[in-house]
Amino acid sequence: MGAKIIAFINFKGGVGKTSNVVNLGACLAKYHRKKVLIVDLDPQCNATFWLLKRGQFSQRLDDPSITVYQLFHDRIFGTREFSFEKAVIRGVPLSNSGFSYIALLDLLPSAIDMLTVENQLHESLKEPFFTCLSDGLRECVDVYDYVLLDCPPNIYGISKNALYFADYYVVPYLADYLSLSGFRLFTKLVKRFQYQVSGFYQDSLNPRIVAAIINRYRNIGNAYDHSMNELKLEMRNLKALKLIHRKAEILTPYIRDCVRVAECSNFHLPVVLYRESSIGAQDYFELSGNFIKHIEENL
Repeated sequence: MGAKIIAFINFKGGVGKTSNVVNLGACLAKYHRKKVLIVDLDPQCNATFWLLKRGQFSQRLDDPSITVYQLFHDRIFGTREFSFEKAVIRGVPLSNSGFSYIALLDLLPSAIDMLTVENQLHESLKEPFFTCLSDGLRECVDVYDYVLLDCPPNIYGISKNALYFADYYVVPYLADYLSLSGFRLFTKLVKRFQYQVSGFYQDSLNPRIVAAIINRYRNIGNAYDHSMNELKLEMRNLKALKLIHRKAEILTPYIRDCVRVAECSNFHLPVVLYRESSIGAQDYFELSGNFIKHIEENL
């Protein structure tokens, strides 16, 4: 069947995008025995820093040719230096001695040099700028069950590469008014891009936003419940407008506000390795099962 390629994207920062990619990816690999590749596309390199200890990512900081940056550089300047086998890091996170904690979880790291890619995509590239990622990785990912793309918090050139490459889009979401007010605008921007590149798609042009994941949920008072009811209503409206997939869902459980999830990145571990008994680890474990069911059975 090939890999299911899923972009985790929201043009609003701080919504839990990297946390979802890292922690959900870890659960898919650890508990469900899925072979997972995380592709860090964000110049902030948060997924890379999360899953690699300082000594392990320092080499990538010094040599961006062994990161996803080189893939874009090759497409922009016509070079052929990117090697997936050299760039991918197998079995992350790794102990100080190189022991793999989750053998089925791989990482294609990012580099701060990705900051330069945005302008270069439009200034130097003669071919369509949004096909770089697909052209560079399509043949490399067939061995995986899931490829999770950690996108920058925008819909610029790099993110559009992810949108073109991905089969489905998942929107990390905070249950507040600002997130709700930007959600419909976000769906319209995504739909506009899909129409702009529709001639490059081989299959039918269906809405690809298939799920939202609620982060830092707090069941206190009525505020969060009110926000969730508004989101459910909005998603119903967006389905009617064909701006999101007709089977799009708010995945459950909601990821509760958990200090262990917040602090596990400091130890370069997903929460299921850092504190397996925490509510955050429990939420992600349950979410991973529902995620698989939604992607593999419902869509």
